[in-house]
Formats: sequence, structure tokens, C-alpha cells
Amino acid sequence: MKNFFLFMLFLAAWQGTISAQDIPLPKYQISLSYFGESITHRGIRLGFSTPISQNLSATEESSTIQKGWVLGGYITYYKHPRNHQGIMLTGAIGRQRVGESGFLTAINLEAGYMLSLLDGATFEWDGQNIVEASKSSSHAVFGFNGGAGWDFKKSSDLPISFQVVPHFYFQAPYNSLLAPRFALETKLSLLLN
Repeated sequence: MKNFFLFMLFLAAWQGTISAQDIPLPKYQISLSYFGESITHRGIRLGFSTPISQNLSATEESSTIQKGWVLGGYITYYKHPRNHQGIMLTGAIGRQRVGESGFLTAINLEAGYMLSLLDGATFEWDGQNIVEASKSSSHAVFGFNGGAGWDFKKSSDLPISFQVVPHFYFQAPYNSLLAPRFALETKLSLLLN
């Protein structure tokens, strides 16, 4: 995971040296999302992303497709009732494509840190007695997500986009193994130049 973060820092520093075409992709995206861990366990997610390379391809004289590699960071909180609360700090790198009509698709790799806070009292065996245990535990999280939605700036000059983003990720360690997780995000982004 340390290597992943070093790679992301390298890409962020390299951004200034990439020669991108002058196209109207937003320079920054700030997002606010509903984040449903296991779909139904509600949460919130704040994000910031920026393109690290961009290109424009013309399919017809009047039709253009925008593509770009995007680097971002996210803070996520969710509550799994009567079980735990999760706080995640993650970084992501991915590919984004916006068609002429504004239809938006994206796929990302994401990794970071998760703090899990158990709801209620927890206990453990210390070899002689049952004692109260810590309610918090730290985990690494990593996985991928892909979304589809609409970039309203393409059709109406409104600087927002909307996406539905399913997430598949792993939490480790979890009972000394990996635990697969699924979440569904509905994301509203403000597009800034």
C-alpha cells in the first residue's frame, strides 16, 4: 500500500510535465455522495479529483469524445447499524470518458486506510479473564469501482455531473483474512476550471 501512495504522489508531481491538449475537461472535480455500504447502510463521501492527462478524439466532424486519466482522494463515512461505523481515507486513479452527448463513464482503482468503530461493548479473552476490548481497529482497503452518469456541462453549461458508482473492495486484515465488501455510491460533482 505504501508503494501505491508513492506512485500516486509521483503522478501528481508529474501532472505539470504532461502535455495535454487544450480541451474543455474540468481541471478539478469536487464531489458529494451518498455511500451505501452493502447498498443499504447509509453513509456520505467527499471527494476531490483532477485530470493528470487528457485527450480529445473526433468521431465525426461535429462529434467529440473527451478521455482522461484522473487522480483523486476521498473521505468516506458510513454506519452499519448495530455492528460498526467505518471511516475511510482513500486515493484513486482511473480513466474517465465523456461522450458528445454528455454520457459519462469511469473506472478507478482505489486504496487507503479504514478505521472501524464497533457499536456496543466488546470483550476478549486475555488468557485468564474476559476483559473489555478496544472498539476500534485499523484496516487497509483496496479495490475498484466503475460508474456511469451524465456530465451536464456538455449539454447545458451547468457545471455539474451525476454518476451511479458500484464499488467492490477488500478490507484487510479481517479475522486474519480479507473481507470482500460491496457499496453503491450516487455522486454529484461540481466541475471547476
